[in-house]
Amino acid sequence: MDSKQLTQGLHQAFFSENHRLVFWYDPEQSFGDELASLDLPDVQVMDMSTESSLAVKLKLELEEQSGKYLLYFPHAEPEPEDDWLLDMKLYSRAFHADRISIIFNELGLQQQSLRAHLARREKFLSKARLAALKRFIQPDFDEVALDLAMIAVVTRAESPDIANILFTLGDELAKADGGLEQVPESITELEKYGLVAPLVRAFQEEVGYPASEAELRGEARFNFGHFLIRLLATGFCESISEVPDWARSVAISSANARATSRALLSRWRDSSRYYPAYDVIADWVSSALNIKSRIEDYSIEALANVATFREAENRIIVDLVNAIPEARPADLNLFSRVISDRLDGYWASRHKDDDVRRKFRTIYSALSAAIDLFALRQAHPEGFHFTSAEALYKAYESDLYQFDTEYRHYCAASRKAHVEILKALDDAVEQCYAYWYLDQLARNWGDLVEGEKLMEHWAIRGVPNQQHFYDTQVKPKLDSARNKRLVVIISDAFRYEAAVELQDRINVKRYSEAKLSSQLGVLPSYTTLGMASLLPHQTLEYREGVSDDVFVDGKSTKGSDNRNRVLANYNGMAVQAETVKAWSREEGREALRDQHLVYVYHNVVDARGDSASTESETFNAVEHAIEELTELSRKIMMHFNTSTVLVTADHGFLFQHSKLEAADRTSLADKPSNALKSKKRYVIGHDLPDAKDAWCGSTRNTAGTASDTRFWIPKGANRFHFVGGARFVHGGAMPQEIVVPVLTVKQLRGEKAESRSRRKVEVISPKPTLKMVNNIQRFDLMQTEAVSDQVLPVTIAVAIYEGADKVSSEEVVTFDSASDSMTERVKQVRLSLSGKDFDRKRDYFLILKDKDLNTEIERYRVVIDLAFTDDFF
Repeated sequence: MDSKQLTQGLHQAFFSENHRLVFWYDPEQSFGDELASLDLPDVQVMDMSTESSLAVKLKLELEEQSGKYLLYFPHAEPEPEDDWLLDMKLYSRAFHADRISIIFNELGLQQQSLRAHLARREKFLSKARLAALKRFIQPDFDEVALDLAMIAVVTRAESPDIANILFTLGDELAKADGGLEQVPESITELEKYGLVAPLVRAFQEEVGYPASEAELRGEARFNFGHFLIRLLATGFCESISEVPDWARSVAISSANARATSRALLSRWRDSSRYYPAYDVIADWVSSALNIKSRIEDYSIEALANVATFREAENRIIVDLVNAIPEARPADLNLFSRVISDRLDGYWASRHKDDDVRRKFRTIYSALSAAIDLFALRQAHPEGFHFTSAEALYKAYESDLYQFDTEYRHYCAASRKAHVEILKALDDAVEQCYAYWYLDQLARNWGDLVEGEKLMEHWAIRGVPNQQHFYDTQVKPKLDSARNKRLVVIISDAFRYEAAVELQDRINVKRYSEAKLSSQLGVLPSYTTLGMASLLPHQTLEYREGVSDDVFVDGKSTKGSDNRNRVLANYNGMAVQAETVKAWSREEGREALRDQHLVYVYHNVVDARGDSASTESETFNAVEHAIEELTELSRKIMMHFNTSTVLVTADHGFLFQHSKLEAADRTSLADKPSNALKSKKRYVIGHDLPDAKDAWCGSTRNTAGTASDTRFWIPKGANRFHFVGGARFVHGGAMPQEIVVPVLTVKQLRGEKAESRSRRKVEVISPKPTLKMVNNIQRFDLMQTEAVSDQVLPVTIAVAIYEGADKVSSEEVVTFDSASDSMTERVKQVRLSLSGKDFDRKRDYFLILKDKDLNTEIERYRVVIDLAFTDDFF
């Protein structure tokens, strides 16, 4: 060993560890010649071969109490009873110059007994491994901690604790993709250094792994795959609060083991780095234990706390699919809570963005929509029996539109998930929507249309007609703000129920506010007439020999150029939404600089729905339209000096995913030869005769045209023909087609914007101080108020900490109750402790963190006072 290494070791003792006195015994007298070359500033070296021990003792304890001294003894350390300097050595530092001692010194260890332990691990002590080991070492390490640090180096774990070592070994095993029988290379390497037995002992201490004596002595090979089976089986049994007969031979049988297993697995699943390996291993263990068949008879409630295996998620979904269509209202409420909990859980967590989680979240979205759909049906057990068209129209505005929304949400999610598991529910949803809701609605509405002769007097009290849109919605806003610009966005086939969702999206932002109303759409409810009716005008009319073009004050309205000419008379312009989307801030301001009225034409829903090749994508198109309109309205207000935007449509639509049948068709015995236009939901012409099985009317009555243009529309939701696709249609008089949205979006500033500031709901513990007397215990948490437009839900992560270290499982729960009842706003979290070294006098805290922001919300002191127990359930 050269003088440089000696100097480094002594520097460590004097300056890093700040010892004043260092004793160095050199019985072989190997380093006497090196003393003069040591680079130790401010350290006096004393060769004790020429010094009196008593004189040195008096000098260093009485005369020189501040200087640093190296006491070199060229002989062996004396026995304690013969050592004059023993009391000084007890508060000083010993230095040794053999290889093991130098390593001991380099590592900064303090327990002298570790020299012998390091000698037993000499095979491990290569230069590279020592360099990696240094970052883990703490001066007060004992043999167990030192072995764990060495194991962490070999396994390349992030830290020398059993959790990270487990996660790293699991990750290695999963990436090798050889199954549970494969031995990770790291374990093979640990065997070389005698470190497998310490690993097994750590698993025994941490999770109660029932290691054999041969494993603990390193004489029997450790089966890591078998350990994983035991660990996950224990976690599963803890989740269902029982040990089934099939699991008795593999579950670890102690109360501490089940709590620690649950906490350890919770931590593994919560790891952003290692959770993919957990997925792989959990599936292997699930297959080995045949979990799929083991849980076939378990109820949804019994599996509610299980996060261990993917098969439990699948089982819950299958049971929900089968139960939802015939469930009672109370059961549907229970199912909603189950889904809420599963979305906070592991396999569907929104805090992990991968194919597995996205798939489960999509399936649960479909199930939630189905629950809401069937709940709506149960709210109307006798169907619909409104006594006036006005009552039904207003009911659709306030309530019935939700049938269409939930059906859309279900179909979009089911189509996206594309899993066989939802097929049975697909059929039940279709029966509920297409063959119950639409039929019931069509029957009641049809009776009212005919009974009130609405084809002759197309009006609903308190509802403006679409052809009066400019006069009732646009002109008053222009008059009240003469120097302000008004932008009207007309989205083709954007129906009322989608506008409700658009309103909610816009109102999330504090600097804008949207309010929704409706207008009674013109008949037939198709684009040419609907678009013309929305323009400012004195007269609307069809003309002979000009196809189905609608003229406004004598001007054609077909296409952007013609609409632009109409709007020019009102200091306005027409522009396509794609153009506005492409504008920069400067380009948009320049284009709109002198315009007071701007009509923006947006076509997403109709463009995809009204085509046989893409009509199946209708509901995806609706979601796309909502996203685009949210951004488009924001851009117009924020970038182009516009304070008010109106969003409306030319008409709505009907859509069903199921294939239509002969009963859905209204046959035309006498097909008109002089029709201007003939589509699936309407026929229009100048001299149409009456049709026996259809509603007949004149646009003079239903759109206020000057011309007496005639039309036929099929009754209810029927079609005249199925040619070219028949699932997406419009043109008729169903509420989905003629309840046309008018969304008024205003920009807010100053106090109005501040008043719309949103905050997350607060969550507290009802008890200020908490006590834990079992390894696994439930804690009540309370949402302080109901969620509302300004008070938002919050998702929190809950765990028990000692300092910065988590000592329990972590549970994730969302508080989103809109109930005014305090008892309905209380939720329980079930936490399990990790390990068994708990002291009632230490400081532990239950900490609530915002899961999305990872910020602390609240903390409560917890006294952990565990009663002695070793029973498994």
